Amino acid sequence: MISHKNQRLLLVLTLFLSTMFLYGCNGGTSSSGVTESSIRFEIRDVTTKAPLDNANVMITGPEADVATLRQLKTDSRGKVTVSDLPPDRRYTVTISKEGYQNPPDGANVQPQFIPDIHAGMVVEQGKTYDVIGYLIRADSPATGSIKGYVKNRVTGEPITNATVFTSPQNNFASIIDTTDKPSKPGYYELSNVPSGAQTLNATIPGITTALNYSVTIPGNGSIDYDILVDPGTGTITGNIVASSGETLAPGIYIVQVLRNGTDVISSFQKSIDNVTTGSTDYTIPAVPVILTGSTSSYTVKVTSDSAHMVNPAGGVSGVSLRQKDQAVQVSPITVMSEKGTVLITLYHKPITAADTLSGHVSESELSIMAAQATVSVDGAVIESMFVNEGPTRFYRYRLNNVPVGKRALRVNFPGHTVTAGDVNAIKDSEVSYLFTLAEAS
Repeated sequence: MISHKNQRLLLVLTLFLSTMFLYGCNGGTSSSGVTESSIRFEIRDVTTKAPLDNANVMITGPEADVATLRQLKTDSRGKVTVSDLPPDRRYTVTISKEGYQNPPDGANVQPQFIPDIHAGMVVEQGKTYDVIGYLIRADSPATGSIKGYVKNRVTGEPITNATVFTSPQNNFASIIDTTDKPSKPGYYELSNVPSGAQTLNATIPGITTALNYSVTIPGNGSIDYDILVDPGTGTITGNIVASSGETLAPGIYIVQVLRNGTDVISSFQKSIDNVTTGSTDYTIPAVPVILTGSTSSYTVKVTSDSAHMVNPAGGVSGVSLRQKDQAVQVSPITVMSEKGTVLITLYHKPITAADTLSGHVSESELSIMAAQATVSVDGAVIESMFVNEGPTRFYRYRLNNVPVGKRALRVNFPGHTVTAGDVNAIKDSEVSYLFTLAEAS
């Protein structure tokens, strides 16, 4: 039978062993109940971005009371995890590999660590952190960066569907970027490009010609380089049509091609020198292509001092020219001549008594005939009216809505002829002409 003293000793021993067992089952937790932290590393080549195996990762704790030192090597994927780090302390990380060195520092080069922990890092209790570290081959040249915009050389418009890349060189793979950045359309930036002579390439949908440029990258520096793309040209054709009942007013017609309705890109001049033309064709060569991916389009307009567009009133819009050497036929543009007013005065020489006796009409008969006369011009629908008689033997007619430009006058005065020539209306003005009226032979 166990004595009372031995029972007390057994009880104390049992409590001690239970406490030790519970402490041992609390793995990863210190005696103060603090959960430790971990950092997962992935080490890469800064130029090629390839993972580096057998790279050394060393973590030290600078505080004297920590005395933490961890040194491990990366696996074939360039990865390693450092565990059991006491939290709430700042650690310093260094990485190394035979044949490699730390990348150069500078504002235009990639940081050695992402996130940037070159000044050390503080870990929090129970957390796991992911860090990417970079090394550069000891025999690698310094790197720099190149940035800029890809633009349509003619229109200046940014090209948002381009790919820009360097040519592969020795052990260095291509460095690639695209220009589809909503906040900076057409912008590209290539970092960590080996310094020295490089070939910069660009591919743009719709452009079959290879685009490449020789550039020199500064070590640990940056250069700006805009890529201006020649889009090629095409042709726009169409015709100008006179409005109903009219022919085109003589004058100069200028056909304009505008980008997005505002910027004049190209123009063509057409001259009309007679009043018998009802329509005329035009061809505008060398119109720059708007590259695929652009939201821009062309509008074709006609301007003239002699006429204005009526259908469509704003010109033909939404014209797309997407490929080099493409020919686009646009809808006809109807124009209406500008109008003016012409005042015609017909003069009859004095009628003598002998003229009356020989069968010539009298002045009273002339007045009746004057009101019955009609006056018109070639190639136009006008409004003509007998205004009044002026002094004796002067008969006046006002012609409204006469198309501007030189046109032949037509007078139908009963029993008489008019020695008449041409009239030339002026926009929004009134001009006067005097012609002689004589009896028909």
